[in-house]
Amino acid sequence: MEEKRRSIRIMRPLLFRFKDSSGKIHLLSISNLNQEGIGMLSPVPFSEGEYLDVSLKLPSRPEEWHECRCRVLESKDITKYPGAFISGFRTRIKFDSISERTATFLKDYCDFVTKQNQKFDQTFEERIGVWGKEKEQRRTIRIHKSIVVMYSGSYELGPTDWDITAVRNISTSGAIFTTNTAFKKDSDLQLLIKIPLKPFNWIEFNGKVIESKQLKNLDDFSVGGTYLTRIKFFSVPMGNRELLEEYVEWFISYLKKLGDQAPI
Repeated sequence: MEEKRRSIRIMRPLLFRFKDSSGKIHLLSISNLNQEGIGMLSPVPFSEGEYLDVSLKLPSRPEEWHECRCRVLESKDITKYPGAFISGFRTRIKFDSISERTATFLKDYCDFVTKQNQKFDQTFEERIGVWGKEKEQRRTIRIHKSIVVMYSGSYELGPTDWDITAVRNISTSGAIFTTNTAFKKDSDLQLLIKIPLKPFNWIEFNGKVIESKQLKNLDDFSVGGTYLTRIKFFSVPMGNRELLEEYVEWFISYLKKLGDQAPI
């Protein structure tokens, strides 16, 4: 599924408050924002299309609240998901009415954080190498993390027709893993992935093969019966995509916190 927001999201903690239908004021720390809207874990549910009057504090103007009117795009009870480790309502809201002054401050802040992140990521990439040699093939950040995946070349096959392997690297747009079959370009694969945030669940993804080639060892000899297959995700349910996105963001944040102790 395509990214619903056109501008880059900012994953920095910000103070945020709103008033619910009963008149109670909620004060939250959010960490998902861009120039179009906000993503948050709300303690109360909302109806799709509902309007909210909210207030936001930006680090560039810490002494003042910026008032905005927003429209709810979705509000999902994540406690209904099997194995959920947090409770609340995953909510996305879009700015509907915002003053020109607030819009300017918001744009300046987002631009500043984006440039700061890009500069940091460039340094981080050179020192640790999270993205690997093939980063130009995907626009989204990939991580080199071994994750268990089951794959099937047919949507009509049963449980015994699945093969299990581990991904070499993964991003929100695709993955690379070893298979015991060479797949034709543009063929479809059905995937079940174990994402560490929900270790007891298989998360469904659909993938289209970009490339499938014979795996070779360090001496450039082919490894018999093993193929390196690169796929691109498509038609992924938003909840599954967001779960993978959260894990990728968490893993990169974890490596950054490790700093010099991060694995090379």
